[in-house]
Amino acid sequence: MRLRVRFSKIGKIRFIGHRDVARVTERAVRRVGLPVAYSEGFSPRMKMSFGLALPTGYESDGEFVELPLIADAVVDGGAPGSDDRGVSGPVIVCQTDTHKSCELEPASAAPSYCTVAEALSEALPVGMEVSAAVLTDGSGPSLQAATRSCGWRFDIMGLDPAAAEKAVAEFLAAGTVVTERVHKGETVSSNVRPSVEVLQVVGCSDRGAVLSAVLSATPRVVRPSELVSALAPAHEMGIARRTHQWTCGAAGRAEPAVPAMCAQKHKELISG
Repeated sequence: MRLRVRFSKIGKIRFIGHRDVARVTERAVRRVGLPVAYSEGFSPRMKMSFGLALPTGYESDGEFVELPLIADAVVDGGAPGSDDRGVSGPVIVCQTDTHKSCELEPASAAPSYCTVAEALSEALPVGMEVSAAVLTDGSGPSLQAATRSCGWRFDIMGLDPAAAEKAVAEFLAAGTVVTERVHKGETVSSNVRPSVEVLQVVGCSDRGAVLSAVLSATPRVVRPSELVSALAPAHEMGIARRTHQWTCGAAGRAEPAVPAMCAQKHKELISG
């Protein structure tokens, strides 16, 4: 059984890198006491796997981490002793009672309950907040391998919406759009046009025109900064935010986990 968590990374914390995000996440999981599996050997490490790495300096509403749980970590919330608390469905039994969300429950001999999202959000630093947590059977490809495209929202500094509309129309009409990027110390040229599934102007911020895009993640991840260099070479990108990581299955495009505000039934409970 695996716990798949969706979280955001907004504000100043966007400047910490992927490895630091992993360390922060591991610390939060330990504070909450989630019964996560560890590797074997002389130096056991917490097992966790992330979705596509977010470039440093980018914000996100849709980051994902998957945590394999130990055996017997999930119990039936309808078991004896929990009915009086109004709990039903799966309950993850945590290994500590120190997280504040569960401490808010009235003093009682019965276990206290809160959602995984509440407990983890309390343990994470400002700017990182959990919006969904769902249980999966752990089958299928990894999150990175399953992701086929990403949704983005970004602004172009100093570019007005009318000029942005014209640039977008010319970009979409072109059969080839070659951009340059630095990869492992070398400048690499590539055609990014086939990787742009959706591109449109959606508004204007105090920095400039705001664009929305869906960019392919295969065979490589295309970043909004590459589009900005093609759309408006004389301008710089403002703030870019990843809004979705899309997978593709039999039912079409979908997200690995949807925000709790859109699907309350996906909230898994944690017992402290």
